[in-house]
Amino acid sequence: MLSCAPAKRFPESKEKDEKIDKVEKIEKEEMPNPDFSFAEIRVSMQGIIPSESLIIESRVFLYDDKNKLFLDEVGNTINCYENDGKITLEFNEQNFDGQKFVLVSAEREEIIKINGKKFRGKIQISSSGNSLEIVNIINLEDYVKGVLAKEMPVGKNGENFEALKALAVCVRTYAVQKMKAGKLYFDIYADTRDQVYGGLDAEKPISNTAVDETKNIILKHHNNPALVYYHSTCGGQTEASQNVFTKVNIPYLISIKDGLDPYCKISPRFEWTETYSKELIISRLKSYSLLDNQNYSLDDISIINRFSSGRVNEMEFTVVSDGGEKKTIIIKGNEIRSIIRTADNKMILWSTLFDLSSKSNSVILNGKGFGHGVGLCQWGAIALSRKGWNYEDILNHYYPGTETGNLND
Repeated sequence: MLSCAPAKRFPESKEKDEKIDKVEKIEKEEMPNPDFSFAEIRVSMQGIIPSESLIIESRVFLYDDKNKLFLDEVGNTINCYENDGKITLEFNEQNFDGQKFVLVSAEREEIIKINGKKFRGKIQISSSGNSLEIVNIINLEDYVKGVLAKEMPVGKNGENFEALKALAVCVRTYAVQKMKAGKLYFDIYADTRDQVYGGLDAEKPISNTAVDETKNIILKHHNNPALVYYHSTCGGQTEASQNVFTKVNIPYLISIKDGLDPYCKISPRFEWTETYSKELIISRLKSYSLLDNQNYSLDDISIINRFSSGRVNEMEFTVVSDGGEKKTIIIKGNEIRSIIRTADNKMILWSTLFDLSSKSNSVILNGKGFGHGVGLCQWGAIALSRKGWNYEDILNHYYPGTETGNLND
């Protein structure tokens, strides 16, 4: 836990009493809008803002469950401590105890700057029972603005604009599904576990316009919010959801051919090659606890079967121990990406759409695409935008049988 000494705004003497008087004077002022509406989404800032020490760089009010406690000017640090489901905030030599605290902007622009990052909405500090939760409570449309340019290149001179509008609908629909799930402490993560969210700093004028022009529009199937997935580059063929995420067939999340001449061929990850030593393959299997030690050598590696999209469904590894005992290991689907990873080990494997070959002591994967392949292909959507397609046609292409509709209808 960080425990930076809080910065002092005032000299030690009578100014200390003045601060305390100020807190007492405003402590009966109630928290505005205590019941957050469905239009607001709760974004977990885990990994984005440190939960232990908040450096406040804009004027904010701090509230507990009901009352305003103090006005923080600029440059102070709030240290946060969790204790048996309760929270203690340490600020300017004062401690505040409670179940939940909320930071609300005192600026006209209603923007909060914390630890060098700018956010719209409110920042909530609460306990999940064994850890601190820092959550950005934000209007849904502002949330989409904070995601869109992080998830798709904005391009030049409007060339990607219709793709941005299509993705804005996807981002909003995905968020609505997460809000419907009714989690206790937050709705959605701010990273690749859900959608990458960067707050106000991530916003761009053109992507904000794409959000504004699709305001409240979501993807629907039979008048209900659709289940939405998207990815970077399909490699020419998208994947059916039941082969990756769902146990049953979703009629609008089927495998489709992405054009006779693949639309996403403009992607920097349309084609790729990864080369591994056989020892590295053994190391990856051990790292995933599929081998109990390194005393094995790779005897053979093969693709057992593929999905109709061409993506690998099952791979088989035959290894031999120092004592000559053979062992067979089979890995399936998206596990392949997590276990094999890229050769430099910086991230999971680009996709499971690849061919396999061996050369001397090397294993070579020649592949296409980036991501799981389900739903909208972002680079394909960009190509279609540049061809003059509108965002609704792009969505119909990747989610056949769906329609767009207003969130509130």
